[in-house]
Amino acid sequence: MIRTDGPKIDKHINNFEVLAVMQAKEPNAWQLVGALINQRKWNLEVFMERSGLDKNSFYKAKRGDPAPPTLQTLMAICIAMNLDMSAVEMLFGAAGIKLSAAIPLHRAYIYIINHLHGQPIVVCNEFLKRLHIKTLGATNYHSQ
Repeated sequence: MIRTDGPKIDKHINNFEVLAVMQAKEPNAWQLVGALINQRKWNLEVFMERSGLDKNSFYKAKRGDPAPPTLQTLMAICIAMNLDMSAVEMLFGAAGIKLSAAIPLHRAYIYIINHLHGQPIVVCNEFLKRLHIKTLGATNYHSQ
């Protein structure tokens, strides 16, 4: 008998819910991030710890700031939220960004999403450092 319960289905239900939140309307990137923060019931501390970003990014998401986030900010958020490539593309698209494997920085980010999926930001930043690419997170921008 084939089992239809358990962690595999739970994972797909969670992924479906993430996409449903993102597809419900045509929000901007910060509105999408805010909706994801709300869905996950994250507070400021969790957001900052997982993304490496500062409180300004959290509050921009909570209020749905109209100015789009930077590529690096979005990538830090995608890693923190453990988003898959379809969700990443949707979020980047809402910010007017299309990832291209022809661009070395984008190629590194695509690799992270596809192959380091689920790793914390510190692991992804170590990967970027070894490629001589600026690390992600607000605290890292000032230390390089």
